[in-house]
Amino acid sequence: MPVTLDDIRDAAERLRGIARKTPLLPSDRLSERFGCEVLLKLENLQVTGAFKIRGASNCILQLSQDERAHGVITASAGNHAQGVAAAARAAGIAATIVMPEVTPVVKVQRTEELGAAVVLHGENFDAAEAEAYRIADETGAYFVHPFDDERVIAGQGTIGLEILEEAPEPGCVIVPVGGGGLISGISTAIREQRPEVRVIGVQTKNAPGLYRSCQVGRLTRAPVRGTIAEGIAVGEACALTLQIILDRVERILTVAERDIARAILELLDGHKIVAEGAGATPVAALEQCCDQVRGQTVVLVISGGNADVTTLAAVIDRGLVESGRAVRLEVTLADRPGALARLSAAIAETGANIVEIFHDRMSMDLELGQAEVEVVLATRGHEHIAEVLEHLRDEGWDARRMQ
Repeated sequence: MPVTLDDIRDAAERLRGIARKTPLLPSDRLSERFGCEVLLKLENLQVTGAFKIRGASNCILQLSQDERAHGVITASAGNHAQGVAAAARAAGIAATIVMPEVTPVVKVQRTEELGAAVVLHGENFDAAEAEAYRIADETGAYFVHPFDDERVIAGQGTIGLEILEEAPEPGCVIVPVGGGGLISGISTAIREQRPEVRVIGVQTKNAPGLYRSCQVGRLTRAPVRGTIAEGIAVGEACALTLQIILDRVERILTVAERDIARAILELLDGHKIVAEGAGATPVAALEQCCDQVRGQTVVLVISGGNADVTTLAAVIDRGLVESGRAVRLEVTLADRPGALARLSAAIAETGANIVEIFHDRMSMDLELGQAEVEVVLATRGHEHIAEVLEHLRDEGWDARRMQ
């Protein structure tokens, strides 16, 4: 194998005092729901907020003086960028990071705060990577690849060592997959010691490169569509990671964007854990695996927590609607003094709370003397919403739920 258990153990020694040993915490909620003991490996609490500091530091610490002379460069959707920036600053090396133009602002800002020069280029990782290689050829900077590097993979594999230290008998470990560096390292560390442990990868359906590659047994490029899991939005992996995955990983699953959003909300609301889209994918995938892992210990690698605030807000809003804790109603009423007050009183009688209200008397769809109100309510669930609608209609209001 191109990366060995000894390589990973050496990386763990090299990273002492650099990368944190992140907690492995039980999830009572998920354990009860899926009938297995669920443990969360919280790499969202890692230095720079994601696991990438491990691989980037392990690589940069092994560069020769000649390689360091012109600085380092990489392409990244954010977390690898911060890992490289932090590792380069610690080593006193200049760093340039090329990021896709769609990268969340928070990741760009944090990367710059770590002392790196940021170049925004292209719509996705592949375009950013091509530009980074061009700059590397032009300047002589050393390209620190996010996953196509044995030293990076070995650094990520230190997570696997920590998992087995704290949970010596896991039945299954579920890992986010983009280019495959994380799962390559973790699967090597775990299955070299415990070959019976199942390692499962998870990708978003909007970037299924390694999923398709594993299906056909060779590298296959897949189109990348917009995703809230931008940290794993990689169109094509590499021969190095594909080889390790085919040898070490049981299978790759894919999850929908809606399921990733629900997983983010589950971690935030149910566990008080902030996870970015990529980091939440193992939670989204758990339902697909629950029959096979029932009664076992299952470790979910929450790979990062650098979530964009606007994305989180949208996920929360959508999650509240899906769970019945918020609803938008449309009500037609007479355009007369006191009508809106009476509507508000009727809503109050149901125990729902008005969060937002919009009053429209200008619409061409309305009859003269009519007005239309859109109202957002905080509710207690789908049954409560049905009660609100029934009460309003019983009171004579023309109330409809908006989709």
